[in-house]
Amino acid sequence: MLTTEQILDAAEEVLRKFGPRKTTVVDVARVLDISHGTVYRHFASKAALHEAIATRWIEQVTTPLAAITNKDASPQARLREWFEMLNEIKQSKAKDDPEMFAAYSLLAKKLSEQIVFGHIETMIQQVEQILIAGKEQGIFDIEDCATTAHTLFHATVRYHHPLHANEWHDENIKQDFEHLYCLLERAILKQ
Repeated sequence: MLTTEQILDAAEEVLRKFGPRKTTVVDVARVLDISHGTVYRHFASKAALHEAIATRWIEQVTTPLAAITNKDASPQARLREWFEMLNEIKQSKAKDDPEMFAAYSLLAKKLSEQIVFGHIETMIQQVEQILIAGKEQGIFDIEDCATTAHTLFHATVRYHHPLHANEWHDENIKQDFEHLYCLLERAILKQ
C-alpha cells in the first residue's frame, strides 16, 4: 500500500530534478509508477503536495532541536548545542543538497504565514524552555525568558536563515558564530 511518505520521497526526487515550478503531480506519479489520481487521493492539489513537502522539511529541523531542548544536560550546554545544531542543519542542507535547499526555500515562501510563523515560534519556545530551566537553576540571569529567547534567535539569524545561505560558504562563518555566541552567552549568564 502506497504511503504518504513514499509520495513525499518521490516528490523530493522530482523537485531535485525539475524544481518546484516545473514539478507536477503527474511527474510524481510517474516516478512511483501509479496514476496521478492516486497521488490526488493523498494530496488534493499540487499546492497541498508542496505544503506537505515543506512541512516535512520543517519537522526535520525542529525534531532534533526538540531532542536537545529535552535533553538531560545543563541548560548552558543545551542552549549552545541547540544553536549549533540549528546552524548545522540549515547550513548542511544548503551545502550538501543545494538543489533541494533552493526548492525548500522557494516552497517555504509559498507556505501560509501561519505555518512559517508557527515554525519560528516553535523554535523560539524551545529556546525559552532552555532559558527557563537555566534561570530556575541559577545559571542564567534573565528577567523575561520569552523576550530573551526571541532576541537570541533573531540575533543569530545570519547563521540559520535561508536568506543568508550565500554567506555560509565563508570560511570564517563558524568562528564568527562562536564570537557572537560567546558575547550573547556572557550577557545572560549569572555573574
